[in-house]
Amino acid sequence: MRIAYVCADGGIAVFGEKGASVHITAMAEAFVRTGNELRMLCARRGHGSAAYPVDEVTADLPPHDSRAVKERGHIATAAAIEDRLVALHRSWPFDLIYERYSLWSTAGVRAAGRLGVLVVVEVNAPLVAEQAEFRALALADEARSIEAEVFRRADAMAVVSDELVAYATARGAVAGRVHVIRNAVDTARFHPQVRATPVPGIPAAAFVVGFSGSLKAWHGLDILLPAFRALRAHLPEAHLLVVGEGPRKPWVEGYAAGAGLEGAVTLTGWVGHDDLPGLIARMDVATAPYPQAEGHYFSPLKLYEYLALGRPIVASRIGQTAQVLHGTDAAMLVAPGDSVALTEGLLRLARDPGLRGQLAHMAAREGRKHDWTDNARAVVNLARQGVPA
Repeated sequence: MRIAYVCADGGIAVFGEKGASVHITAMAEAFVRTGNELRMLCARRGHGSAAYPVDEVTADLPPHDSRAVKERGHIATAAAIEDRLVALHRSWPFDLIYERYSLWSTAGVRAAGRLGVLVVVEVNAPLVAEQAEFRALALADEARSIEAEVFRRADAMAVVSDELVAYATARGAVAGRVHVIRNAVDTARFHPQVRATPVPGIPAAAFVVGFSGSLKAWHGLDILLPAFRALRAHLPEAHLLVVGEGPRKPWVEGYAAGAGLEGAVTLTGWVGHDDLPGLIARMDVATAPYPQAEGHYFSPLKLYEYLALGRPIVASRIGQTAQVLHGTDAAMLVAPGDSVALTEGLLRLARDPGLRGQLAHMAAREGRKHDWTDNARAVVNLARQGVPA
């Protein structure tokens, strides 16, 4: 198929540092690897190159500090991408528009309507609800209207978790058009044969507890640090490796200093995605310590990366994390938000190398089932089958 891939979110660079950037480029590469032709239109390109054209499209608007003006600028950029899609179709007729849902964009559904082609919308988060709760919305009514139009007009929606099915259908999506396609991993880069990267400050004999991801409040670092502190009381050779960057980094540093753990906690800061496999491979146990929360809609990239690398996992029994791991024998699941249970799980694995080995083997086996190419094929199959009204 010929696929026009759209990301109209000005906060996500196609070639960027965020997990969303990894997702975009991984899916694009998977579409190409599975025999499709691809062009990408985006609001923010970033710095990088690919085997497919990537065109940045923005609206020409004067700079302004007003949130409402900025939001209208995003809407104007989406309209510009819509027009560019129509123009692109004249010179490079495509079969499918695949758009990563963004807060202000109707580009994909409107261009598809004008051209008579299929549009599949990928939904990674309840963006209107998330923006209203954690940030701010000046044009709240417009945001809700855009969301309802996109959900109603999409020929198919690829949502990353079961929790997002209910969100999408409650806001206008036709139930039969909403399909769960979870996140994945590039198993050619993340696999059990990856050699562990030596990390300065971590002794070779240390038992390394690991965390990978953006350091945000809802990722459970305030659960992990107390659990690790308690673990050290039983296992002085334990070391915590935190791979990533984010707003909670100063809190992690402050907690480590206050608890006397400076020499036992290593924060790498941001690392390039190509460097991530070796750092995760250095972890004896990897963690996903999510707190208790309603509507836990995440499909964590780190979970699939841990699995593909064959890392034993201790994770919260919540949302898709529990759905993916339950019954795999690849992880120990503990109650979300329970630092005592997390400590107990880590200590059990530290004291039982045989159990760690069993979990590692099963993790690698499960990880092989979640490659991005499978996601690309699933999307193409949706388009080839057409979508019932």
